[in-house]
Amino acid sequence: MPIISGAKGGIAVRDLIQIAPAVFRSWMEDKNVADLIDSIRQAKKLRDAGVLTEKESQEHIARLKQDRVDELELNRQLKEYLEKEYSEKKARLKRCLPYITYMAYFENDIRNNANAIPTGLYIMDYDHEPEPETFYNTLIKGRETELAIALVHVTPSGEGLRIVACMPPGMTIPEAQAWMGEQLGRMDYDKAVHDLARASFMFRKADLLYYDEELLFCEDLEAELARRGIVLTAERHEEAPVTPVEAETAAATTAEPSGSTKTYPDTFQGVPYADIAYRLLTANGKKEPEVGERHQRLLWLAELMRYICGNDEDWLLQIMPTYGLPLEEMKGIVKWACAQPMRPQRPKVLEQALHPRPEEEELPELPKKLPGLIRLVVMNTPDFQKAAVAPSVFPPLATHVDKVYFPYIDGKWTGLGQMTLLVASSSSGKSCVNTPIDYIMADIRARDEENRRIEQAWKDEVNTKGANKDKSKRPKTCVQWMEPDMTNAALVQRLMDAEGRFIYLRMDELKMFDALKGNTKTESQHNIICLAFDESPYGQERAGTMSVSGKPNLRLNWNASTTPRQAKLYFRDKLIDGPLTRICCCTIPDQGIGADIPVYGTYGEAFATELRPYIENLNSLSPGRMECPEAYDLAKRLNAECQERAKKTQSRAYDSFRKRAVLIAYRKACLLWLANGQRWEPEIEDFVRWSLQYDLACKMRFFGREVELALALEAAETPVISSGRKRSELLARLPQEFTFDDLVRARQDEGQSAEGAMNQLKQWKTRGNVEMVTGDTYKNATFRKCI
Repeated sequence: MPIISGAKGGIAVRDLIQIAPAVFRSWMEDKNVADLIDSIRQAKKLRDAGVLTEKESQEHIARLKQDRVDELELNRQLKEYLEKEYSEKKARLKRCLPYITYMAYFENDIRNNANAIPTGLYIMDYDHEPEPETFYNTLIKGRETELAIALVHVTPSGEGLRIVACMPPGMTIPEAQAWMGEQLGRMDYDKAVHDLARASFMFRKADLLYYDEELLFCEDLEAELARRGIVLTAERHEEAPVTPVEAETAAATTAEPSGSTKTYPDTFQGVPYADIAYRLLTANGKKEPEVGERHQRLLWLAELMRYICGNDEDWLLQIMPTYGLPLEEMKGIVKWACAQPMRPQRPKVLEQALHPRPEEEELPELPKKLPGLIRLVVMNTPDFQKAAVAPSVFPPLATHVDKVYFPYIDGKWTGLGQMTLLVASSSSGKSCVNTPIDYIMADIRARDEENRRIEQAWKDEVNTKGANKDKSKRPKTCVQWMEPDMTNAALVQRLMDAEGRFIYLRMDELKMFDALKGNTKTESQHNIICLAFDESPYGQERAGTMSVSGKPNLRLNWNASTTPRQAKLYFRDKLIDGPLTRICCCTIPDQGIGADIPVYGTYGEAFATELRPYIENLNSLSPGRMECPEAYDLAKRLNAECQERAKKTQSRAYDSFRKRAVLIAYRKACLLWLANGQRWEPEIEDFVRWSLQYDLACKMRFFGREVELALALEAAETPVISSGRKRSELLARLPQEFTFDDLVRARQDEGQSAEGAMNQLKQWKTRGNVEMVTGDTYKNATFRKCI
């Protein structure tokens, strides 16, 4: 059953049969609303004298005559000015109207196709119909039952006719529309009206031509039609579109021939232009333009498409959708778009359309049978957080292994270092990993406390002696658990003190890693991630006798947490430079609004006792080289599986991630084998395979699109556009009328934060660049619109 909503979305009247018809009737009988729609029609008088008085008109013509423009040109300009004023006022008034969705109602009151539940109705729009009543009386009246029509009315503009009818069995919306068009002998209907989420503006009672209340608000249309003895036996229309992109292309149509005899390609890099236009217009969940925004959206589309059409007007006219606009208006849009200056690089949003995000797959579920150690560490964790805890315990486990190396399938020997990043939304429970980590690191922390006490006692002794007094040497102490605010010099000192052992770092927020950057302007914190993965030498050379100087191997394990947005910002300039591929990613799924508070199990001595044998197995290892044939063979198989998947998906991002992800999984297999007393279990293989798939799925979910674009730009030898774009260029990217949310999205597309949007908007208002239209809508005063 249809849903009636307010002009700004409002609160929808849900599918209550008792309420919806009453609301529908009261709307049509509302005199105030009828007066509002009358004002739309009265606005047509602007063409004659509704905007300009006689005196103003004469003054306007006189000024133009002074510019030596002939009388014919003056009349044309005046007419266009009046038409523009009329169109803008009509659009503003239409935005005040409530709307009704005839073809679907929606879960969670979110009006989009993903949440749409079909009602069994479809709509037909005949636009620019000068005499809609005559159309109805001549072609429809008396055939409503035969054609299963529920509603016919004149559209609010007064120049269109809308038909709401029941779907013939087995047909799609475009097919049903084509069938109805054949029955009426009028195929000039609006073919863009095929989305389930399509909204129709309400109308006044005087515009109602036919109304079957029972059929319009029926809960079971098939049963109602059967009760009435109505049988729709229509064959499918041969020309009906069958795929989303084809349907969009057929509904949009392209402009008529411009008169040029030149032929142009209809694909770019093997992708049809129609598909590229569809991706651009449907970005961020948007669908085809509404009648009041066609010029704005098509102008934006033309400005983007010209980058891959040689800025050629005739080429653009050939491949641009029109959504019902006449050829002359399309020519004006294309002409204006091609006259604008072009950037050296293609816009980012166009690159994303050319290289769309790989299809986001579901995160794999944790195996039911787990290795003993993993089963123990996740046993007290709520089910939806277990997949985040399982990979997060490997960095602390690896910290117990002292200089042990295993052969890898590339012919080299690898250490067992681990770095895990938990990416999840705020208040999702990211701290769930902390308690298992605390128990795993308990023995190291106890040893660290004693070593810190010895070190502090030495510092106190040194500080009490004068500069010329003999001072004792710095004691040899090893502190493996570092605090997140350590400096670069402290890191080098701890690595030297560790004498080859791993040190460990846990950060509640990934940005804490920036403390290692020190006072330098280099991005050393990203270099540390790369060097730590390979256990490469790292340090600093200083001349001072009191300065830390040395270059030990960087053996660092760490855990960090962050939100998806902060993760993208942190790595946005290093997407393909190595740090991201060396990290294991995990996440916590969103539990939705109103979810229950997670309940955790009890940790205590019993848990510590059960964990102790695994930790002792790791602590008892002697430095050196070891081999685990089962883990080695598993790595070969996992690598082959990932290779096959990369070839199948043809995703550069996946291919980039999978190479080191297999190595990370191999290291986990070796760690589990060591912790299990060097005994292999089938559960280890199942878990390691899941861990690899889960790691890759998380990376593709959070970084796949960005990495895909960066790799494509690198392959084309095109530099990535800096986020420091001028504000004037950002304003130029926005439409003539935009909302605060539009500005936030535009800033985020450029890599800027959402927090600065309000200050930027205030600056624009102060400088006169934008004007407020409503409480949340602004007008771009610098926007040059095509007339």
